[in-house]
Amino acid sequence: MWSLQLGALQSLGPLWAPDLPGFGAEPPVPPPARSAEAYADWVAAALRTRGSGPHGVAGYSMGGSVALLLALRHPDLVARLALCCCSPRWGRGGGRWVSRLLAGRGGYLAAEVFQLSVRWAFRRSGLDGALEPVVADMTRRAHRPTMATLCRSLARLDLRPALAGVACPTLVVGGTRELLVPASHHRRMARAIPRAELRLFRGAGHVLCVTRAGEFSAVLRGFFRH
Repeated sequence: MWSLQLGALQSLGPLWAPDLPGFGAEPPVPPPARSAEAYADWVAAALRTRGSGPHGVAGYSMGGSVALLLALRHPDLVARLALCCCSPRWGRGGGRWVSRLLAGRGGYLAAEVFQLSVRWAFRRSGLDGALEPVVADMTRRAHRPTMATLCRSLARLDLRPALAGVACPTLVVGGTRELLVPASHHRRMARAIPRAELRLFRGAGHVLCVTRAGEFSAVLRGFFRH
């Protein structure tokens, strides 16, 4: 998901895009460890082995929930936080149908549809065709049972009561035409986090990292340079 931003963010310093278990070359973990909380703890352990912190952390979609949990559970590791196209409560408002789909057996179908939508978005953007094999490899590697279990974990997760406990400066990013995360979720999250700022991309959908890649990278650079 970060393929189009990594090069643009190199000027910020060393970057690490986690290969979460079950989503790439990192092998899947047992089902009990496939919750959003467990993934946040996995990232925390990996960050601690990489040296001193705290770090600038950005999370996208499901990764945004993991990043938010990281900031709440391991605040010493997070200096600045960017929450991109994510929600503290995926099953509320216009996303209620998503929650119902993910919480049942449909989670397997939802995982497959999501992967196909990512490939479609990259193709539709008209970007360099050299990226398509990268995206195809990403979607091929994704472990469907892991995705389905994690989706069900997200459908049950409600972080709204904890948002006031996010202590670091936070950037909330989203699009005004998202289906998965309505703009109202971004606005409420930005209001609830004490040191948050909001940036909405007018007319953008859930994969603005692809369709508005340059603008998105510029917003992240500006935020993490402070």
